[in-house]
Amino acid sequence: MLSVLRVHLPSDIPIVGCELTPYVLLRRPDKTVTTDDVPESAPLDGHFLRYKWYRIQSDKKVAVCSVHPSEQATLQCLGCVKAKIPVAKSYHCSPKCFSDAWQHHRVLHDRAASAVNENGNEEEEIFGRYNSSGSGVINASLTGSASSTSLTNGSTPLYPAAVTQRSGGETWFEVGRSKTYTPTADDIGHVLKFECVIVDAETKQPVGHPNTILTSRVIPAPSPSPRRLIPVSGADMLGNLQSDGRVSSSGSFTVLSYNILSDSYASSELYSYCPSWALSWPYRRQNLLREIVGYRADIVCLQEVQNDHFEEFFAPELDKHGYQALYKRKTNEVA
Repeated sequence: MLSVLRVHLPSDIPIVGCELTPYVLLRRPDKTVTTDDVPESAPLDGHFLRYKWYRIQSDKKVAVCSVHPSEQATLQCLGCVKAKIPVAKSYHCSPKCFSDAWQHHRVLHDRAASAVNENGNEEEEIFGRYNSSGSGVINASLTGSASSTSLTNGSTPLYPAAVTQRSGGETWFEVGRSKTYTPTADDIGHVLKFECVIVDAETKQPVGHPNTILTSRVIPAPSPSPRRLIPVSGADMLGNLQSDGRVSSSGSFTVLSYNILSDSYASSELYSYCPSWALSWPYRRQNLLREIVGYRADIVCLQEVQNDHFEEFFAPELDKHGYQALYKRKTNEVA
């Protein structure tokens, strides 16, 4: 009989906009082990897998630190509130956290100020105003109830949202019925639960106990750090540098060369200063694509691209932006 051996997530912290695809290890009736899915449309020996995602919401409002997402926030930047910056980016776990992150955090203020053409100098006021009591009681604006009446996450058609009550002042809102789930803004600050159960294809009833796993609290996607581009003297992006030093704009084109860091190399051992969620491929690929496409280069050359990432992600995504992709495998790459 089909059985589930193990369920785990590739990243310890879920991020808004980055899909979660749990690793489900199965044992087939013939005793072989596989990670292949067994959907209802193609049951195996009369059984298939059913998936559900829940958002666990507690009666207690909890906000998480925007810098250290595993920590509960104890203070809020009032400058962010005044500038109407997304509230999740205003929380910090300690005065030291706020102070250490100030050089990057102030960029949020600068961007907000430039967007509304404000020139006020509020840095000293903003920097000094916070609640340092450490009580964990803050003015969190996290929602305590479901914000929609239907579920759209994943490939499953719309259906009414299900609510399951649980003891201890917690409510489980069903948010998805597919193996993959992409956290939304409504999930920020909340724990997600993934449930996998074997179902009898004939009776549609579960067989045995469900396998479940809980995530950490969902965090908002961090704002990308601004790039510090180095200008190249003697040439610009609109022309070609000729042998006599003159720039010609006829027949010009732009080329982008980008090393994306192969997922096989993005390990915590090599990059111990990065949190594991920042190294996860589902998180990095979205940021990479956003930046690569944002340069609007005529020719894009990428290095350290894995074959499966090219076929499943880069080729189809770049095609949407008008690029025709060609893959050249490294001569010493293992197939």
